[in-house]
Amino acid sequence: MVKVERIKWGKEQMNKLTLLGLIFLVLGGCILGFQAISSMMTAGDISWKTLNLVEVTGPETLKWVNGISMQLAQKGLKYIVTMPLYMLSLALGVLMLIIGGFFSK
Repeated sequence: MVKVERIKWGKEQMNKLTLLGLIFLVLGGCILGFQAISSMMTAGDISWKTLNLVEVTGPETLKWVNGISMQLAQKGLKYIVTMPLYMLSLALGVLMLIIGGFFSK
């Protein structure tokens, strides 16, 4: 059985996965907020520009995804690396909260 350490927060205890999930949720909210602010700062029409892992790290760092022989895994990873960064962060946060809920008392 997997043992997940607990973090004391006042009288309450929180496991590390729950804390990581909350950090991912806050990060996703911050990214979404800053993207919304930056899209409103352009002159004229509001233009929404999303960030994804390919734009952040550069397309040459993720070329290894095309070399995966399993078609299903390659499509799944391409979907993840081209997903908007705020959505990826929010999804990871929710996933960590769910997994952390299984390991709580």
